[in-house]
Amino acid sequence: MSISEFGRFGDQGVQEIKLRGSCGTEASVITYGAILRDLVVPMGPAKRRVVLGYRSLQGYIEGRAYLGATVGRCINRIDTGFTLDGKRYKVPVNEGDHVHLHGGPDGFSKRVWKLIGATDNSMTLEIASPDGDAGYPGALTARCTYAITSPGTLSIELTATTDAPTVANLGHHSYFTLQPGSDVRDHRMMVAADFYTPLDRFLIPTGEIRSVIDTVYDFRVLRPIRAEHGPGYDINFVLNQAWQPQATELPLAARLVSPSGDLAMELSTTEPGLQFYEGIRLAPSQEAYENEPHLPYRGLCLEPQRFPDSINRPHFSTVVLRPDETYRQLTQFRFAQQ
Repeated sequence: MSISEFGRFGDQGVQEIKLRGSCGTEASVITYGAILRDLVVPMGPAKRRVVLGYRSLQGYIEGRAYLGATVGRCINRIDTGFTLDGKRYKVPVNEGDHVHLHGGPDGFSKRVWKLIGATDNSMTLEIASPDGDAGYPGALTARCTYAITSPGTLSIELTATTDAPTVANLGHHSYFTLQPGSDVRDHRMMVAADFYTPLDRFLIPTGEIRSVIDTVYDFRVLRPIRAEHGPGYDINFVLNQAWQPQATELPLAARLVSPSGDLAMELSTTEPGLQFYEGIRLAPSQEAYENEPHLPYRGLCLEPQRFPDSINRPHFSTVVLRPDETYRQLTQFRFAQQ
């Protein structure tokens, strides 16, 4: 493990923490946005970078794609605002004219987190969000722990506590590519979901839960991502297997295989939903850390979450956090050569 200065955000220093697991997997995290800047997995005598990142802090400050970021208080979209315990709250809009996305324009992904602990293969960051922050009630404290474990696994644990009822639905937003420079639509993918949540034209769920059968969203069997018809993917899947607290292993949510078939990633999570975004609007950038220019479809996101706009959909997954509770999300990304 090493810690170095990565830059400055206003009057705050930003650190970069580099981790290494006994399996040879290496990760780099910066305290700005609790961002996973780099993730490298061993490929025999060689190594392969499997996430997109920027060379400099300025790339993250100016970027709008949430590359590698920890987002909150609420990942994904909320329609204008919400009612909690009979009181109406408005949250800032940062997409279109009524959509609150990924915690708003000054969400957790745009702030410097505090490093509170680190070992050779793990680290924990913390952020304090005061009552009324971005329109949310209650003072909330969130933590993000990255850990590399064998075999070839990156674990991300997100937790939060509050002093008053609030909304908590944190998330991780890396852009993955198992074959750098390739079109992610040429990857093959399986998602363990029989249903998805349809969207309106503003990408807000309609409230319906619909079967994937006979749709472009049917990934129940490993297949190429590229669809013959329809818009690019930016959709929430309803995962089949619900995690049980007493379980010793997390349920498998998705499997991704590189275009050449030589590397696979398995994603397991505690969460009931998985957002799949294939990088449709990824802006071109010469700040790419991978020496491959960022372009649409160069990286894809698989974001474990409670369902989007759940606070306005009582039949969706709950996102209300109360003072006597602890929010917790655990996700594992396991990489293996084929």
